[in-house]
Amino acid sequence: MRTSFPFRGRRSFIAAAVLAGVLGTSLASAADLPKVIRLAAPEQGSQGKSFAGAGPVSLVYAQKALEAEFEKDGVKIEWKFFKGAGPAINEALATGQLDVVFLGDLAGVIGRANGLKTRLVASGGRNSNSYLATALGSNIRSFKDLKGKRVAVLRGTAYQLSFNRLLEDAGLTERDVRFTNLDWPTSKAAVVSKDIDATFGGSDLQLLKIARTAEIPVSTRGKGPIYGINSGVIATDAFARQHPEALTRLIKVIVKQAQSASDNSKRDALFARFGEISGHPVALFSSDFEGASLKERYSPLLDDGFVSHYADVIDGAKKVGIIRQTFDARAWADPSFLARALKELQLENFWAPTNAAGLAARQ
Repeated sequence: MRTSFPFRGRRSFIAAAVLAGVLGTSLASAADLPKVIRLAAPEQGSQGKSFAGAGPVSLVYAQKALEAEFEKDGVKIEWKFFKGAGPAINEALATGQLDVVFLGDLAGVIGRANGLKTRLVASGGRNSNSYLATALGSNIRSFKDLKGKRVAVLRGTAYQLSFNRLLEDAGLTERDVRFTNLDWPTSKAAVVSKDIDATFGGSDLQLLKIARTAEIPVSTRGKGPIYGINSGVIATDAFARQHPEALTRLIKVIVKQAQSASDNSKRDALFARFGEISGHPVALFSSDFEGASLKERYSPLLDDGFVSHYADVIDGAKKVGIIRQTFDARAWADPSFLARALKELQLENFWAPTNAAGLAARQ
């Protein structure tokens, strides 16, 4: 009896230790989850529909994929769409109202340069196009023709830097145009009414051409990665530290949608879905993505090309005075959550990484 008692006691101790470990892991996981996850993106929808742009994030929102992911844990998902775009979202981040946001490259850079403690945790899309919409009869055919003209761009958004680069290519600066800062709906109305001569922004400006209320003489399509706009999944540092499991699961949901949207053979169905959930005509998306590889556009990787693009945005923004302080893009990028998500989904090799020039083998 004396020899068997210690054995039974040891076995019971081991079993208790294993059970405690399992419970401890479960409790730690539960403790890691927040009561609510607060998300934000610029409002790009119409007809009363909220839309974060033609990418995986909009699919996540429309399909309530995050709500389904966290429903069993009792975690509430809150979405906010800001008509004030990047500047308004950065203000909300500064006052602690948000946890994870989806922003164009320049807006994310401005927030970080101004002291917001954030991390770039995944790509939300890359190489989006910009467009110059001009008033009917303005006779503006190139950026050189903008000299002395009334031009609207929403400051603090990713389009501002692309606009400045195209001006520079034409031998101009903002001082050479009658620059005005207008939000997207106001600028579109102003160019149609001819209160301004031109406005520069995203693919929704094509709606004016479709309606024959403005012209689109210039776009960045095909001009190369330096003129394209990347968008980032950006988490506050506090949320990343306090809720790493929740952030990884959130990124997994986005990656799943990115994989589904990357199928070039189903692009027509994808554009039809975008039209349905955005309130925009399908022709807008078909035109905007002409000649583009969906797999390349929707790669979530924080690869050399993506991070180098942000480094270039930082330098460019400093050069034209949009930001005063620079920072290290590679130190800002935190690929650990994405790496775990890709591994768990067995998608580590699904997307081809791009090099510093933003180029990868065609897929």
